[in-house]
Amino acid sequence: GRMSRAFALHVCGASTGLVTRRASPALPSAARRGAAFPSRPIAPRLRGASPSRVFAFGAARARRGSGTMASASADPPAFTFGLLADIQYVDVDDKPNFTGTQWRRYRNALVVAGDAVKYFNSRPELDFVLHNGDIIDHQCAFDFEADAFKPKHEAMSALGEVMSVLSEARCENWHFTVGNHELYNFTRDELRDGVSAPGATLPFRCADANGDFFYAFKPSTGWRVLVLDSYDVSIYRNGRERGLDAEALATLCANNANCDKYVAENPDILETERMSGTFPYFKDLEGLDCRWVPFNGGVGEAQLSWVKEQLEEAAAADERVVLFSHLLVHPESTAKRSGRTLLWNFQDLLDVLEHPGVSDRVAAVISGHQHDGGVYTSPSGTHYVVMESPIVAEKGYPGPYAVVEARGESLTFVGFGKGKDSNLFPGGAEGGENVSPLTREL
Repeated sequence: GRMSRAFALHVCGASTGLVTRRASPALPSAARRGAAFPSRPIAPRLRGASPSRVFAFGAARARRGSGTMASASADPPAFTFGLLADIQYVDVDDKPNFTGTQWRRYRNALVVAGDAVKYFNSRPELDFVLHNGDIIDHQCAFDFEADAFKPKHEAMSALGEVMSVLSEARCENWHFTVGNHELYNFTRDELRDGVSAPGATLPFRCADANGDFFYAFKPSTGWRVLVLDSYDVSIYRNGRERGLDAEALATLCANNANCDKYVAENPDILETERMSGTFPYFKDLEGLDCRWVPFNGGVGEAQLSWVKEQLEEAAAADERVVLFSHLLVHPESTAKRSGRTLLWNFQDLLDVLEHPGVSDRVAAVISGHQHDGGVYTSPSGTHYVVMESPIVAEKGYPGPYAVVEARGESLTFVGFGKGKDSNLFPGGAEGGENVSPLTREL
């Protein structure tokens, strides 16, 4: 338990171009080799409320890719849930990210969160609400100018501001996934046991009642939800001021020469945790190798085996499955196929999800992390959806947040994107409380 210093790495969001209005585990060997995403088909390998405009994009598997205007289904949904990701609040002025590629409105994220809660409260039938990682920003934990950790109470105070807003929700069944910013601010034990934020009645916890960070539940007959821990393998797996994970760091350095060089020059890195954002970790990386950076992570062997078992059980029970992961899982859903926000061992997980014996059971994989969002539908019909972040919300637009309605062959997203350039809800209009939500059926 030595006190440490910190690293300064933030996700660089970028637009993905795709597509309206209604009232310490080890990575599998393939990942350690840095296996590239193949161009061949994925091999089977199982080892180890108001009126609206509706755009139907691959609405059901039988009519995937129709791209036609359609009416929202009149059938009642099997279940509904509220969806947010990357609130990433910190009480600082608006400013660009470290690379200057994205303007971030940090305080406004709290306003968006409040609007989301009001919208969720207008839908009393919600079965649960999920926030898909990064609830407060790294700056709540670390003073980059002073190059030192801030007092822990500052992170607690920021979390309290967010959780006080979320505590206004009528739905009390909330789920929180682990993101990199959770691990910058809190220890793994705190995320497991729960953090009681000042002024909030809703607890902040990233594990289930059994203390598991990856777990399953059944929101209704015929459906199963899997919540993943995409930082199961991560240099920050232990969380704030608990030292870097040596095995994950070795894996990262084996796949990124920039990290390897930096660690060699800073031999006390395991104790100091000082993987500063000033060193060029993307230098000379190409294509999907860009995923090998400190702010990403992977899923371990045990979690992969568990996902496989869950999908096999779902197939046997004729259930459809929705998965949640902070990190992106499919390369085609990353911005310009850059891979910068991608799971380290994405291929190992895709080999499970896209296996012919179970792929028709997987309705969607929903992520955060990439602030500008994205949508990709695989040939098997699985939708890889990336939720947008409130810190990049455009002025005059109410989102991003959504309510998702699950039906037998479709998921209908009803809500608001980050603005007119939204990847999930493109073409939104400015306005106040009277603006109707948009609808996108997948």
